[in-house]
Amino acid sequence: MHDLLKKIEAHKEAILMGEIAALLHMFGKCSARFLRYNSRAGGHGNQWGYEDDGHASRDVFSASFLNNLDPVYKTKFKFPDPGGGQDWTINSFAEIPERYKRQRDDQRGPLLDILNTCHRMTSADEKGVVRWQQPIDDMCIVTPFGHHRPGDKIDPAYLDDLRKGMDQELTQAFDLYLRNEISIAELREQCVGILQRGLSQALGETREPANDVTLWAQSYGVASLYKPVLATLAMGLEPCPTKPDGNRDFDQINWRLLGFGWNGLGFVKRGRKPADILRRQDILRKILEAIQQAIEVQYPLGNLFYQDLNGVFLTFPGVDDDQAIPLVEELAKKIIPRVREISDGELWPFLTLSKPSRTLTMIIREIESRDKLAALPRVATVLSLAQRDGSRKEDHLLLDNPPLLGPVGGQDICPVCQFRGKPVVAQTCPVCRERRSGRQEKWEGARTGRTIWLDEVADTRNQVALLTLRFDLSRWLSGEWFTTIYSQTFDGWARGKRLFPKPGQVVKGLQDRISRGEILLPNSHPSRAFEAAKSFAHWVGGHPKATERKNILNTFFEESGGQVDDVDRLLDEIESLYRGRDEDAILHYFFSQNPSPARLFRIWEETQGFLRTWLSEIEEKTFAQRPQRLYFTTSHPVDGVRRGQTYRVTVPDLLPGPLVVLCLNASGQDFVTVDTLDKFCWQQGKDERRGFEVVRSALLNRGILAWADEETGQALPQTVCPTTVDANYFKAEHYLPYLVLAFSPVFCQVLLPADQAPETLRNLLDLFDQRFGKVLGKLPLHVGLLVAKRKFPLYVLLEAGQRLLDDDGFSSGMLQAPWWNTDSHAQDDFYGFYPQKEPESKRHRLTDLSPVDVTQEFWLTPGYFDFDFLGSTADARRLSYQANGQQRPLRPSIAYGDMHPRPFPLHRLRDVFDIWHDLTANLSQSQCHNLEDALCTKLEEWQTAGLETLPVFARFGQAVLCRSFGNSWDTLSENMKRRLDASLKDGLLLETLELFQHVIKEEGEKK
Repeated sequence: MHDLLKKIEAHKEAILMGEIAALLHMFGKCSARFLRYNSRAGGHGNQWGYEDDGHASRDVFSASFLNNLDPVYKTKFKFPDPGGGQDWTINSFAEIPERYKRQRDDQRGPLLDILNTCHRMTSADEKGVVRWQQPIDDMCIVTPFGHHRPGDKIDPAYLDDLRKGMDQELTQAFDLYLRNEISIAELREQCVGILQRGLSQALGETREPANDVTLWAQSYGVASLYKPVLATLAMGLEPCPTKPDGNRDFDQINWRLLGFGWNGLGFVKRGRKPADILRRQDILRKILEAIQQAIEVQYPLGNLFYQDLNGVFLTFPGVDDDQAIPLVEELAKKIIPRVREISDGELWPFLTLSKPSRTLTMIIREIESRDKLAALPRVATVLSLAQRDGSRKEDHLLLDNPPLLGPVGGQDICPVCQFRGKPVVAQTCPVCRERRSGRQEKWEGARTGRTIWLDEVADTRNQVALLTLRFDLSRWLSGEWFTTIYSQTFDGWARGKRLFPKPGQVVKGLQDRISRGEILLPNSHPSRAFEAAKSFAHWVGGHPKATERKNILNTFFEESGGQVDDVDRLLDEIESLYRGRDEDAILHYFFSQNPSPARLFRIWEETQGFLRTWLSEIEEKTFAQRPQRLYFTTSHPVDGVRRGQTYRVTVPDLLPGPLVVLCLNASGQDFVTVDTLDKFCWQQGKDERRGFEVVRSALLNRGILAWADEETGQALPQTVCPTTVDANYFKAEHYLPYLVLAFSPVFCQVLLPADQAPETLRNLLDLFDQRFGKVLGKLPLHVGLLVAKRKFPLYVLLEAGQRLLDDDGFSSGMLQAPWWNTDSHAQDDFYGFYPQKEPESKRHRLTDLSPVDVTQEFWLTPGYFDFDFLGSTADARRLSYQANGQQRPLRPSIAYGDMHPRPFPLHRLRDVFDIWHDLTANLSQSQCHNLEDALCTKLEEWQTAGLETLPVFARFGQAVLCRSFGNSWDTLSENMKRRLDASLKDGLLLETLELFQHVIKEEGEKK
């Protein structure tokens, strides 16, 4: 099989037309009529007189739009019949929205049959079981984690205006295309931009809890499945197996995921300066764009499904290995050289290919395989191919990489890229130098945003803090946690008209089985409804040939929902989703949320949105009052300075020492400070002032006594000394003193002043509880805090941050009581249930789910918090973990006697803040230090005695606390006393003192 890409390129226009059609096939859901009909006041006989929701109608499009599309789709949207028959076509574009839904005996043609399959696989909860309708005046979009953002309430009238506006823009885009003024690729780009903006504000499904999938996510999911199948047709291959009668079985279409991987985290952390790291992030973004352009447009095979710093995964045809491997080989020859070019030969990419599957939950296995490969040294491009037995074949060579060229005479290895040679006298190789200067020039064009200078990030103690956030989405992307979220309730089913068409009258066909006691009828008690549903599913699983199975399964649909056409086919689909067809798997299919492609896409889209919101809050809350830098001009050019270079300047009487400035132009007269001005003071007698005005006055009145190159430390001889500053050219510039050094949907590293870390962490906890309050205990967010001096090597700090909490043990769950207030949570019919046992076969059994309750234990996966102060590069070696049985892993290097409290659950960080408030509100700084010394000394003395001394230590600690607080102890609230006593026993009191007194070094209130 050769030249597969040429065949795809020859059908590029048809494939992209099909993708656009899939994006548009539910366009009518962006309408007031659709919302009203499907609202609590909708349905037949509603006040608006609608016969249906109207979304599957040509009337949702303007006549001018259809006039443009119909001839295009009739002539250009066609594919060869793999069986050698007539080309597969459609009669008009209007057929797509009108006939995409399956109807009995409807001869729509194979292209619409395939679209219908892709629609059903994407719209998992549109299988007709979601019952809870929203009121029309309070209809909203929620996140896949159940959060309702205030701005996501939908105005029906606005949707009509939005749809009409999109219609006009789309009409104009197609008009340009028909006049050959834009290409098919440009048309696709415009359509995606128009629809993504508009459809993201509409719902794919209005009923709760399926209102977590936007119309854009649903439409994009369908297009991402439709496109690989159209590419399969373009290659002349069969898209699916055949039935015994010889007809194609479109319900058995499979897909794959194609991955491009590399060590992105390692690539980013090599930077020595912020400008290096930011430029490396830009390179990774360009690589992602290049891969998307190749796979989505140039050789349209699929669409982006998941991306992070270590690579990207895209949907891909589910063809056999005999066709898939040659296709990947051709792609590698086209794309890998481009990746190497963009990274200047630094990245060593490889490819992964999943096995064919009906679902896309294999994404988590592909990510795990990719990350293992990314951690290995790589010298060639290989393909990691998933086998049907679950193993992987990783010895398929795709491309040899160019030979490594070591340094030649007069050169050594560049310390930044650690790859290219550089002159011995130079700081970096030419490539890294150009990257750094280019990123610096970009900053110079917009200096009021985030800084790129470490000296401006450091606090007044010259300390910086690195916050590392790491989401663990593995149990969501595998579909596991979705099995704990209900899509309908058993009580709702028990009251449904599919089971009881009339009050007290059960549906025909079940009476005989009920009278024999083979299946149970529900009554008013909720647990009875669950037992009845379980008996229904059990009977279906135990009678593989019985005709009554269809009648029983049809009761699980809501009144206007679907019905079972082929029971065995349905059970096959259930087995592909839940790895079984037992009663629990059957009930999961009808009662719990499904991991549809659209929902999986929304999972990482939401965590990415959370991280962006948190970064926005850093700007708006933490740095609401932005610091200032000072722009100034010297009275005459400064000898020896170069544009873009930083210098340490000595200003008489300005403490604590030299000030860092940047030369802005070749004339050597314009400069800007790139230092934290609040740390500088100018002492005149007993009067000491700090900050911006002090630096300005010192420069104006005393001038600059000496200049030194910051990189080399070499002094610059001056013909005029001191250097005077022009009083007419001073200007203040506000800036944001933090840096985003790594960002993806699951990983983020932020560098900020150490003294701002506590407030930033408080805001993070508040935002997390707000956005993910309905899935607390199910969505782990691990947070690490490292503090270091400004001069600490940045690349070491980044690598240490990546090592924090990077241990497989933190992804394990455990039985524990909920730590949050569960009163309102337990009343939630959909999100309020938690497992009391660990999962089996990647799913939680419904029999193990119970309403969440603080008095019981549940199987939870909490996030963790770890912190440290790095005084030297050797300290980074402390950041390792060891197994601790069924409990969380421990930091063996951190101990207070036999106590190993670190890392601790992230939610306990609130307790740390409360404990510090309790201490500083009542004790002086010296008293806090004395308290810490007394407790640590005793624990060290008793360490050899073992854990049996801990009860004695608790009594000793209580006595020390009472003595430290003195008379104020009796005035403390009982809640505060309990908190302090508990923190003595679990080590959190000592961790609080360590964090604030030795890591952040925050001073308490003076008493």
